[in-house]
Amino acid sequence: MKNAYPDTAEEYHALRNSTGLLDYEGAGLIRVSGPEAAAFLGDVSTRNVDFLLEGQISAALVLDENGAVRTEVLIYCRGTDYLVEIWPSQADRGREHILRAARSYDGAEAEDLSQAFRVFGVEGPQSPRLAQKFLPFPISSMAYRSFVTADWREDVPLQLSRTGVSGEYGYKLLVPVEAADELRTELIEAGAMPCGMDALDICRMEMRFPNLELEAAGEEVTPFDLGLQWMVDFQHDFAGKDALVQRWKEGPSRLPVCWIADQGVATPPTAGAPLTVEGTEIGAVAHAVWSPTLQRVIGTARVDPAVASSNVEYSLGASGHAVSTVSAPFLVATSFGLPLG
Repeated sequence: MKNAYPDTAEEYHALRNSTGLLDYEGAGLIRVSGPEAAAFLGDVSTRNVDFLLEGQISAALVLDENGAVRTEVLIYCRGTDYLVEIWPSQADRGREHILRAARSYDGAEAEDLSQAFRVFGVEGPQSPRLAQKFLPFPISSMAYRSFVTADWREDVPLQLSRTGVSGEYGYKLLVPVEAADELRTELIEAGAMPCGMDALDICRMEMRFPNLELEAAGEEVTPFDLGLQWMVDFQHDFAGKDALVQRWKEGPSRLPVCWIADQGVATPPTAGAPLTVEGTEIGAVAHAVWSPTLQRVIGTARVDPAVASSNVEYSLGASGHAVSTVSAPFLVATSFGLPLG
């Protein structure tokens, strides 16, 4: 997936106000089947999938034995098997981890389908109108994190799901790789603007959808470090659970917060920039972006538990500019309140 096409500002505008096209080239796709497929996915991910019905999707994390996040995944229940989708930049390590775990798991088989299919996303307030073209029923009847299979061209099945990470209406289309270029062309001709990771990253931050790669910055992080404990079901056993529970019992050294900078900050600080209170360092920036809608630099940080709450003011790096902690999300999505279809 490209970081940017010609104009990140225009791409951001498309995602927030019309329809953006996201090409998830390189996404990991693994088919999990067998009588113990559900049990295997429950063991390897932080969510129990026994409750999933055909056509439903679960968002989960895959951890290592130390409780550190390996990858985020979407798990699609297809009735007789499951499809696991892995974010492109995490695909290599996530695919390796899952395939290796399946080789020693009785009753479950994992098949790598990453080269057989492509994944496209359409997101933005107008995206339902475009996605509707591929469905024989009203798109308003699709629940969030659900999917259906429809015939796009003769003998070319297309999987369409309602999901997304911009906070706006969003849909993903999975298509056989030999038909991918034709589908991409059709989506562009229908009004979707190709958008890169840079524009999507801004939208993700504004709605507080964590960017694992940028917020981890190459460090070993747990769901607690990223504020992703909502993606962990502690009511079942999974790889890394014991280590994760132990880390929580010991007490995290730092906790994640969201912050917004004062108007004097025009350039997002780099990851690791120190934050201080009355001259004492209390944490560091995890990730930051410029928000065109808010006209402010916004970001996340990991700070000492004593100052990890809303409405706390920190000083940023050597500049000393003020940043104030806020509750997420940073803004209300444009799609909020708009009818589907």
